[in-house]
Amino acid sequence: MSSLRNISGNDGEYKMSHSLFVIHVALSTLILVAGVSVNTISVGVIVRLKLARETSVLFTLHLMIVNLAASIIAMSVSLANSFHSSGRKDMFCRITGFVVFSLIGVQMCNITLISISAYLKVSHSTLGIGFFSRTRNVALCLGIIWIIPLCIMSMPATELWGEFSLSNHAPWCYPFTGGFGIFVVCFALITSLSALLFSYVGIIRTVLRSRRRVENANQLDNQRKKKLRNERQLILTIIIMVTSFIFLFLPSGIIPIVDPNVKLGVETHVIFTYVMWSQNFLDTLIYCALNSKIRNGIKDCVFCTNVRRPDAERNVSIM
Repeated sequence: MSSLRNISGNDGEYKMSHSLFVIHVALSTLILVAGVSVNTISVGVIVRLKLARETSVLFTLHLMIVNLAASIIAMSVSLANSFHSSGRKDMFCRITGFVVFSLIGVQMCNITLISISAYLKVSHSTLGIGFFSRTRNVALCLGIIWIIPLCIMSMPATELWGEFSLSNHAPWCYPFTGGFGIFVVCFALITSLSALLFSYVGIIRTVLRSRRRVENANQLDNQRKKKLRNERQLILTIIIMVTSFIFLFLPSGIIPIVDPNVKLGVETHVIFTYVMWSQNFLDTLIYCALNSKIRNGIKDCVFCTNVRRPDAERNVSIM
């Protein structure tokens, strides 16, 4: 996300500096290769082992597919514009901007959905299991996380409110100008971060209350020991996911607001843009590392060991 200087028709053809060209090409290529590789392997493992029958894994699978699409589309457009940019706000600018930033919105909504579903599953298990056990409700949730970003990005695409504009040094056309830009950045970050914090604080409180009850009972049978291990894993997951969201999304969203005149340098703005896009493969790596079923499935496929069926998996992840 960036609010760099707009290119006007009177400015002539913009010539990108060599250092900025190298940054665009190197980081776009890195994210493209890593995003395609990591997400393709992860999606393949989940589909092969049929792990998506569990709702939390299904939502994670959806996020991986969106990450894969975003890596291919956004980084390909970035590379194309790095080598040859028309310098015009044409239909290609509008379409690519609409698609790229709609995918960002879907990613943020998907992460929010995963956190809320985990909260309901842990803190309100009866409600959570009952709600997400219905295919209609799961499909409704997935539909909503697509509808919201598409509706928001349709406003600048049709210039009903805001517009997609070209910016010097930017890899795509951006909608973050004027009042619409401030609205969408604040709306996206505040709602997503609030939902993450609310969900994960609620989960931690539930886990701590459950642990105190077990300790007061002075008995730790095998089932309760297993539950405590899962809860410790869940707390670790919470810390990592909130931290990654803060470091990947917040800087890119805040820097255009605190530095609208690019006093920190265009390279800083561009690098933070790609830091945000690195979540296309970092989120997938985090979820795969913290979900025992996906992690063990990838190990089995990579090292060609016996593939365990999900029903035989002993270590059941909460997320």
